[in-house]
Amino acid sequence: MRRIICISLVCVLMTGLFSACGTSLEADRDTVYVQKRGAIISAAIADFDKDYYDEEELKSFVEEKVAGYQEEHGKNSVKIDEFSVEERVAKLFMKYDGYENYQDFNEVRLFTGTVPQALAAGYDFDAEFVKVEDGKAAGSIENTEVVDTDYKVVILSEKVDVKVDGAIQYMSSEYTSVKAKDMVSIQIPEEAGDVGESSLVYIVYK
Repeated sequence: MRRIICISLVCVLMTGLFSACGTSLEADRDTVYVQKRGAIISAAIADFDKDYYDEEELKSFVEEKVAGYQEEHGKNSVKIDEFSVEERVAKLFMKYDGYENYQDFNEVRLFTGTVPQALAAGYDFDAEFVKVEDGKAAGSIENTEVVDTDYKVVILSEKVDVKVDGAIQYMSSEYTSVKAKDMVSIQIPEEAGDVGESSLVYIVYK
C-alpha cells in the first residue's frame, strides 16, 4: 500500500477535487476489504502533520496517477471513493474492480479467489496454519486440510488489516492475529523487510 499512502498524503490537500461517494468500510489502520463479487476497497490511514506540501504540484500528481491508470485500464479499474482529514489524520478510501488492478496500481502482491484457483495459480500454501472459530484462533491445523477445501482465500504480503465478506476459517499463523470473525490483522515486522514469498499470508474463509 506504499503508493496509496503516498496518494493519501497528497489528496487531503485537495478538498473539492474529488467528491466523496461514501464507503462501506470503516478503518483506523491500513485495510484491504475483499467484497463478495471480487471488488476491493482499500483504506490508507496516515498522520497529516506536515505543512510543507505544495497544493498545485500535489494536485497534478494525483490527477496524473489516477487518470493515467484509468486511461490504460478503464475508468472502473480504480476510483477514489472518499477522503477526509480529522484531528491531523488523513484517511483515503479507494475502490478497485478486482484484485489485479489493486495489485498493479499499488505494486504489491494480492490474490483473491477460491483455494483451487489459488493452487492453479501456483500458490502452494506452504505455511503453518491455525483454525479460526467464532473469531478466535483455535489451534494449529495441517495445511493439507486447508488445501483440500473449496473455500475462498486472500493471499497477500502487506502490513494491513484484511476484511472479508464471510467467516474466516483458517489463516497462516506467521504475522497474523484475529481481529474479528471477518477480519485478520497482519503485522509484518519492519526488520523482515521485503522478504517476498516467505511473507505471504493466507486467509481462508467461507
